[in-house]
Amino acid sequence: MRKVKVFSATVGESFGKTIENFGDNLMADILQSLFSVDPVYVEPAHAELIGVGSIIDAYYRYSRKKYAFWRKRPWRTLHVWGSGFMHAGTPALWPQRLVFDAVRGELSKARVASDRDIALGDPAILLPLIWPRKNVATSEVVVIPHFVTYQPFLERYGASLPRHWRVLNLLGDPQKICEAISASDLVISSSLHGLIVADAYGVPSIWMEPHGRIKGDGFKFADYFSFRGAPLPGPVDFESLLTAGGVDKVGNAPAVPSAETVDRLMRSFPFR
Repeated sequence: MRKVKVFSATVGESFGKTIENFGDNLMADILQSLFSVDPVYVEPAHAELIGVGSIIDAYYRYSRKKYAFWRKRPWRTLHVWGSGFMHAGTPALWPQRLVFDAVRGELSKARVASDRDIALGDPAILLPLIWPRKNVATSEVVVIPHFVTYQPFLERYGASLPRHWRVLNLLGDPQKICEAISASDLVISSSLHGLIVADAYGVPSIWMEPHGRIKGDGFKFADYFSFRGAPLPGPVDFESLLTAGGVDKVGNAPAVPSAETVDRLMRSFPFR
């Protein structure tokens, strides 16, 4: 396999030795399974590729106090493939020369490539190509708290959920997480990638208010919804879902990416 230097938000050089967040963890399976590329996780200034995640502004957010931005490295190229911004006002500022092959949504495109016709889509929409949806559907409702709020959410609601409702921990095996989402009847998620993967597998989803502070100002959700074509209502308070006596799936129908969208994102991958 060809090796490519990749930066991912929470994945370090010890990738595979510790449990990683689902969204940040996805690049390894996507690159290896679809493109025969083996990711080598590196510090941001050494990366050749960024993909899954709200990380177009990551160098500015993580490194502005550690590095001098005048120390440019224009001889290095960083390919952006399906990434998005975390915040509305942070710049795409990296020491490398940036090449935008694809971005998550229309809002990110407007900030970095408004005059270019580049591919759109978070690479997580490609997961059904790796792990196809099985024909074993369940009546299960999968609840996905953001990984940083999983434990307090579980402590508060774990013992009082309705029958057939299950809390999914995103600090786990990506394939098993995808299988749980794809086999479910409904996804309720405060994690963006919970909503993206639900759409990819054609599962209705509800955008849930996070139970605790998470990074960002909501831009990443708006960016994905701009790609999706329709925003999901919310974020909805989980307590209201518990007391509603039922969940409206009509207003939360999935937006499955078209075959043309998936194919264009695949073809935009820069290391083929």
